[in-house]
Amino acid sequence: MRWAAPVVFVSLVLFFASGCGGGGGSSSTANLRFVQGSPDAPAVNLLVNGTTETSNMLYGNASGYVSVKAGTVHVQVIPVNSTKPLLDQSVSLADSAHETLFLTGPVSQLKPLVLKDGVATSTTTTTNNVRVVNISTQMGPADVYLVAPGVNLGAATAVASGLAFGQNTTYTTFTQGGNYEVYMTVPGSLTVYLATGPLTFASKLVQTVVIEDAPAGGFTFSVLDDQ
Repeated sequence: MRWAAPVVFVSLVLFFASGCGGGGGSSSTANLRFVQGSPDAPAVNLLVNGTTETSNMLYGNASGYVSVKAGTVHVQVIPVNSTKPLLDQSVSLADSAHETLFLTGPVSQLKPLVLKDGVATSTTTTTNNVRVVNISTQMGPADVYLVAPGVNLGAATAVASGLAFGQNTTYTTFTQGGNYEVYMTVPGSLTVYLATGPLTFASKLVQTVVIEDAPAGGFTFSVLDDQ
């Protein structure tokens, strides 16, 4: 992990697509998850409304969902043993919303990314839903394939073309859980940037595959449950 880049203070207000709610005395709750996706950032703590919710988050770490009051919350990402935030923002959360805040890019050019997460809507079906998020600073745009193991990519259709840094696919629905592979390829070709190998996507779940830079070079990934 690189530490040479200077710390940059980022301040912004994000209003989620799920709606803008006033904080006030509301007893309704929302759910916020944090992914530390900045490859050269130090270990950080996540504070929500001044309270430390998760500590010592290293690159590639993802927190669980934090239950907070719906409405406007104050989110800070602060390096361990420092008081100067890398990220300092107010976020408006709707009642029962599930959102993920990704810290992306090098520290010198931080780009927060906020996505609304899907949630399982039924425990009686066997469908599952998977999306891919590209937060690799080195890969560049890529075509995205979600296929069963052993499928010839030449006969497959990409679920997204030219997926760039900070972008995500829509959720792809599978009729049942099982093994699938994610391929990231050079746009318009079958030259592979990253092949995840078989991943088991569980039935009745909604999941996100996060594409990242590998610390030793190249690319890696992680899988998150969006519920």
